[in-house]
Amino acid sequence: MRRAVRSGAALVALVLAVLALAPPGAAVAAGSYTVTVDGGDAAFLYKICLKTTTTVNTYPAGGGDRVCSGKKGSTDGSFDLTAEYTDGDTVWMDVEMLVDLSGHSRTKDDVDITGSHSCTLKGALYAGKFQCENAINKKSFEAPSIEPYQVAVDDPNAPVVQLLTLMAWCVSAAAVIGLLVTGMTLASQLRRGALEERTEYTKQIAFVLAACLLATTAGPVVQALGFSQ
Repeated sequence: MRRAVRSGAALVALVLAVLALAPPGAAVAAGSYTVTVDGGDAAFLYKICLKTTTTVNTYPAGGGDRVCSGKKGSTDGSFDLTAEYTDGDTVWMDVEMLVDLSGHSRTKDDVDITGSHSCTLKGALYAGKFQCENAINKKSFEAPSIEPYQVAVDDPNAPVVQLLTLMAWCVSAAAVIGLLVTGMTLASQLRRGALEERTEYTKQIAFVLAACLLATTAGPVVQALGFSQ
C-alpha cells in the first residue's frame, strides 16, 4: 500500500516538474487564420501577404512574419492564404500592385481585415480596388498625379523662354534662307531660259511663304493655349 502511495506521489511530482519546465507561451497554442482571395477580375499582376499579431511577434520582419501569395494575375482566380493565429489577434494584409515588368510596384500595407475571411481584388492598372467582407476595409489604387508645368514667360532668363526664343530665331532664319535659295534658283533658271521649270519654282516659293505665315501663328497659338498666363 505504501509502495503504491509512493509511486503515485512520484508521478504527481514528475508531472508538476514537467509543467514547471514548460515555457509560459506553450499554454496557449496558436491556431490558423485562412482568407480566400478572389483576384479573377484584376487586370494587373499583384502579390498579397497575410500576417497576424502572432506571426509579427513570433518571426522577424522578412523572415516569416507574413505569408505571401507570390506573383498572381486574373488567370489564378481564387486562392487561400493561411497564417498562424491566436484568439484576439489583429489580422492584416499587404497588397502590392506590380505596375511593370521591371519590378516597380505600388503597395497598400497593413490593411486591417480582422474578422474577414473573404477578400476581392479587381479593377485596372492604377485603378485597382481591394475589399474584404467588411465594407470598411476597402483600399483603392489611384494613378499618380502630375502637376502642370508653368512656363514663366515674363522672365527672359528662364531656360524655357530662352529655348523658345532660339526656336523662333531658327524658324525665322530657315524661312528667310528658304526664300533666298528658292528665289535665286528661280532667277537662275529664268536667266538660262528654262521657262518650263518656272511653274515648279513658283510653287516652291508659295510653299515657303505659307511656312513663314504658319510660323507667325506660333505666338497666338501659345497664348490661346494659356501657356503665357
